[in-house]
Amino acid sequence: MLGLAALTAPAVALAADVWVNTNSGVYHCPGTRYYGNTKRGDYLAESAALARGYRPANNNPCFPGEASSARKELTQDLAPAGTAANNKVWVNTGSHVYHCPGTRYYGATKRGHFATEGEAISSGNRPAHGARCN
Repeated sequence: MLGLAALTAPAVALAADVWVNTNSGVYHCPGTRYYGNTKRGDYLAESAALARGYRPANNNPCFPGEASSARKELTQDLAPAGTAANNKVWVNTGSHVYHCPGTRYYGATKRGHFATEGEAISSGNRPAHGARCN
């Protein structure tokens, strides 16, 4: 029988794939320096982290197959709606965050480019404040 000490955070980590730093919007792979070692965060499957708009640390996914299939699902989810897939967003190339039309930083950051929302997500960018465009 397992004691209470055995049911700590490392046991939770075994059930999930990545550590999401909820402050920075970046997730970390098992065995890396910041895995489970940031002030705020949560353990999630890599596909769930991508679906919520988090991006991999150093833009290197932990499990490339899972990451690419999750991005493909996201862009396919946007495509049937029609309008969301064709929304032109401003991608800040420094932070890898995209901004929707009518928001404060749309087209206003030093570095960036316009893309569709689907292209922005498939390139590994995340929505500002976790909110996708309507």
